[in-house]
Amino acid sequence: MTTEVATTPSNEVQAVGTPAELIEKYISLRDQKEAAKKKFDEFMKTHYGDPMDAIEVQILDVLNQQGIDSLAAKSGSAYKKVNTSVTVGDASSFRRHVIGESAWDLIDWRANKTAVNDLVENGEELPPGLNRSTFISVGIRRK
Repeated sequence: MTTEVATTPSNEVQAVGTPAELIEKYISLRDQKEAAKKKFDEFMKTHYGDPMDAIEVQILDVLNQQGIDSLAAKSGSAYKKVNTSVTVGDASSFRRHVIGESAWDLIDWRANKTAVNDLVENGEELPPGLNRSTFISVGIRRK
């Protein structure tokens, strides 16, 4: 049986073929999708990202040279903005500080999915305050 693409009355595309053919077709489509995504990402970077970055550098130079934080033009305005990143460099040191100073507002609480799944799979109850859901999907990999 050959792999075909059938169109249902609601215009949904449905692949037709043996399971082996469907797997082969799926892998081919996934590869094509990834290649298209890479090509699109490169196109976006080359045609939009890089030129926009270059313009931002030029405008920032103007703002810095003139000693101003913003400027207006007929089509819009440009302004300096501060972007801040906070990362943990030494987890145990940070943890000691939070616990020692009771500085709980410095941390975000979230459940560790792996640890929670291990509890449940070992027959223990889900800790209070958590929700856990599972779903089944199909995974397809190449040989």
